Amino acid sequence: MKSYFLILLLSFPFLQLSAQDMQREEARPLASPPAGRLDVTYIANSGFMLSSGTTHVLIDALYFDADIWETPSRKILKDIIKGAPPFKNISHMLVSHYHADHFDAPLVSRFLVNNPQSMLITNQQTDSVLQRVYKMDQQLNRPDQIKITSAPMFGSEIYESGQLKVTSLVQRHMGKEDYNVESLGFLIEIGGKKILHIGDADYTDENFAGFNLQNEHIDIAFVHYWFLLDCEGRRILETYIKPDKIVLMHVPFDELRRNYQRIKEYYPDVVVFLNHMEKKIF
Repeated sequence: MKSYFLILLLSFPFLQLSAQDMQREEARPLASPPAGRLDVTYIANSGFMLSSGTTHVLIDALYFDADIWETPSRKILKDIIKGAPPFKNISHMLVSHYHADHFDAPLVSRFLVNNPQSMLITNQQTDSVLQRVYKMDQQLNRPDQIKITSAPMFGSEIYESGQLKVTSLVQRHMGKEDYNVESLGFLIEIGGKKILHIGDADYTDENFAGFNLQNEHIDIAFVHYWFLLDCEGRRILETYIKPDKIVLMHVPFDELRRNYQRIKEYYPDVVVFLNHMEKKIF
């Protein structure tokens, strides 16, 4: 019975990767952005790739069931899992939490198998979902590639590797129904810049007051759109984050069209990615 469910799982349309698909492409190496320059590529929803020099980081980018939110195309998913350009040599994958519009355990597990140079940074709740997949296929169990944040709620933990520094911020997820869900924020230092990705953190004082982010001189904050539409969200941004630039994320497409002008009234310089795989240079 266990084997049957494993076969069923791996034959799901979004996971249907043939042996040829799963082989690593011997593609021509892509020119890496120079150190000191940050390339940001939009995947979907809250998913982005950050690239500077030889460091390439994916955040909340590997999932396929996002309901009303934007979802990566099947081709993008395949390319990420295979490590095909432009996703060749991904050094780190960051996952804020286990919800299906940010993370899929079988996809992430297969990515780690195919990309042994990559390190996953996430929390215990997300890892517990991965453990269920590992029980079905021991090949997917990659403990040396996973860094589990062990800090308590509203605590933080630092990870450093080469030119990359990631401070994981343990925050409470937005919404009463998800009160017990931990959502990691990531303060990322890469390419001479400081980037904050807040996952699905609620806009509350307890989620932000203790991290002293307002004194970090954050260059770019990736913020879900509720922050910009709600007065409390805007207060949190202006009090505790104070970024030089805001990148909007986690926006249902119809909401973006309806509220884009309203958002621009509050934040005329807000950055919005409208197309999958769109790249901007900072």
